[in-house]
Amino acid sequence: MLCSRSNISFCASNSLPFRCSTSYDTSSEGPSSDSFDSLGDTSWAIDLDNASHPITNLRRPIVAGNWKLNPSSKAEAITLLKLLASNFLNNRNTIQSFDTPEIVIFPPLPYLADAVRILEGTGIQVGAQDVGSNEKGAFTGEVAPSMLVSAGCSYVLLGHSERRTLFGETDEDINAKLLKSLEQPGLKVILCVGETLQEYQSGMLESVVNTQITKGLKGVDASMLLNDRIIIAYEPCWAIGTGLVATPAQAQHAHVAIRSSLADMYGADTGVSESVRIQYGGSVTPDSAEELISERDVDGALVGGASLNADSFTRIFDGATTANSKKKVTVQTVLQVSIVRTRSEP
Repeated sequence: MLCSRSNISFCASNSLPFRCSTSYDTSSEGPSSDSFDSLGDTSWAIDLDNASHPITNLRRPIVAGNWKLNPSSKAEAITLLKLLASNFLNNRNTIQSFDTPEIVIFPPLPYLADAVRILEGTGIQVGAQDVGSNEKGAFTGEVAPSMLVSAGCSYVLLGHSERRTLFGETDEDINAKLLKSLEQPGLKVILCVGETLQEYQSGMLESVVNTQITKGLKGVDASMLLNDRIIIAYEPCWAIGTGLVATPAQAQHAHVAIRSSLADMYGADTGVSESVRIQYGGSVTPDSAEELISERDVDGALVGGASLNADSFTRIFDGATTANSKKKVTVQTVLQVSIVRTRSEP
């Protein structure tokens, strides 16, 4: 990152905050210091005392819809897919721009082919809710990562709390699936982590997510995270399907804890902890999405029930778009004001 009095480069990529895509020419007169004060708390946006620090690491939000074991028939799934396709083709044709969130849905396995076909050209990507840890052989009922890629999937969801609690998946099981998935260049992973209500009330959030991150990412090279192959989804178990939603402050606290674990695991200077996108998941609704994603370290949402309604899911996407725009405006203003302050220093 280069930072000078005449020009600052603002980083804006999915996962590589050091790839600069937008430059702001500060040779003309910028905003006054009053502009900085009017923004409220902008401490997350820039380190004014360290101009060489990567500026903001603004990450592109990702909104994902986990359909779970729904809907009950192929006909219902096709209807939902067509409604989603219509919403995004007709009204949100800039979906592939960095200014809008990335979007992916996770239908049940029997509906994947229909999802890939119907959503082609909409910008909506398709993923699978789980995958096996073997490539081929005598493993009845299993699905290999390469099969998902050949079927048109670009994502796979791993470590969801329901897989952990209902099917007994361990961190070691999840790690094996993750490593096998990363062998497929065209496949990205959303790794879910989160604590139970009892663990949260006992003050164990940090230790629980640290264990899940450390064991889940065992053997994963930093380049995989820097190249956006892995997204983390924080989903407090007590908020999944209960109607309870973590407050924005609670979500932000948990996401900071996850970034701290990544920094401990990969080193604070590698850029991993600031590059990785972290979603919030847990009863996300159209009414809560924008406020949650407006938090500095919340990079989107993993949506459950609301993703089964095309209009609700679309409104969550819109909320994420608005939140991202607000972050970008704040960053631009802070950057420009910081230059004004720099120029005024003796």
